Amino acid sequence: MNVSAKAVVLEVLSAGESIYEGTLPVRSLVQAASVFDIAENSVRVAIVRLRADGLLESPARGEYRLGPSAQMVNEKIHGWRTVATRVGEWDGSWISAFTADLSRTDRPALRRRSRALRFLGFEELRQGLFVRPNNLTPGIEGIRNELRALGLDTGAPVFRMERLSSADERRARAMWDSAALEQSYSRLHRDIELATTHLEKLPLNDALREVFLLGREGIRQVVLDPLLPAPLIDEDKRSAMVSTLQDYCDRGLELWARFLELDDSAGVVKRGSSSMLTPA
Repeated sequence: MNVSAKAVVLEVLSAGESIYEGTLPVRSLVQAASVFDIAENSVRVAIVRLRADGLLESPARGEYRLGPSAQMVNEKIHGWRTVATRVGEWDGSWISAFTADLSRTDRPALRRRSRALRFLGFEELRQGLFVRPNNLTPGIEGIRNELRALGLDTGAPVFRMERLSSADERRARAMWDSAALEQSYSRLHRDIELATTHLEKLPLNDALREVFLLGREGIRQVVLDPLLPAPLIDEDKRSAMVSTLQDYCDRGLELWARFLELDDSAGVVKRGSSSMLTPA
């Protein structure tokens, strides 16, 4: 199990937006990290570094929430629950982003560019020409804005492309490994269903680790999924996996809320009294 203090802090705060409006005291972050045997000092060092990078901010002494630099990516990640609403009918055209004339020596800009294109499922058809099916409901203008908000250079043209040559059309349709994607949907669906059946039997700390790790794996898959349309992918398999993941993550949020039980009268976080998943 390879979980860093940084990952715990960011992901618990991200989940905290659904539980405690996104702001948590340092003691609860330390408590969450203890589930993974991460020392308190490691958490405090991670907090200092994350604040320096703009990924965390402190609205009050000893309390933290996600900072501006993390918000856009966090919004993208939180959008996994409504991913089905992003997928529309495909008319056979493509959304394209042209980056061939952009600098490749500015490494931070290059990383932001690559991240933005990866998040929205683009693949490189030709050098500097990235494409994806034009089936997302935000449309060209919406995807252009999302790409730029995620880090794509403002000078990169984003446009609609159609009537490719037969060779380019075949190549474009083959850029995504649809069979591997469908296998991953089925595997994750099975893993979540199996995990759900024995979750209630686990001690609380073990259950928290499991929902954190498996939930993170599933959310990452959905967030990075290219959201291909039929006939490039079996959309029913993707929908079934996402639905199962939603139920599992809802259960996970309930468990974390119990573990980081908030005493509203005192304004502090305390450890839940129950050591098992069954209600105390």
